[in-house]
Amino acid sequence: MKYDFKRIESKWQKKWEQAKIFQVKPQKKGKKFYVMEMFPYPSALGLHMGHALNYTIGDIYARFKRMLGFNVLYPMGFDSLGLPAENAAISAKAHPKPFTEKAVNNYIKQMKNLGLSYDWSKLVNTMEPEYYKWNQVFFLKFLEKGLAYGKK
Repeated sequence: MKYDFKRIESKWQKKWEQAKIFQVKPQKKGKKFYVMEMFPYPSALGLHMGHALNYTIGDIYARFKRMLGFNVLYPMGFDSLGLPAENAAISAKAHPKPFTEKAVNNYIKQMKNLGLSYDWSKLVNTMEPEYYKWNQVFFLKFLEKGLAYGKK
């Protein structure tokens, strides 16, 4: 018997996406759980086996907690403002912004193809102005409360 993995996987992944089954729903009561893995540097145009291993472990844990009745927040993001992304763009003789956007889009496509159960509505991308705007707000709050300070 031949098993058509690609057809079956894409069928269910499409249904999951349409039903938004991995989106966390805010709730006042009930058990909540947060799973977050390291955000990859989009310094290549695709995932490698280390990514697949690491993200599969987190996905298994998020699914396990969901099966136990937890409302699981499981976001993904991309650390796209660092030197790895910039150096990759320079090596590719490309401008960092379009290179990184292309890399991020391909990572997302590959992560979805793996069937990872991220809540894509909570995507974090460090190159977006909204991201660093809020980092500045948090830093100023930390400064105001004495949790950030200058020292020689």
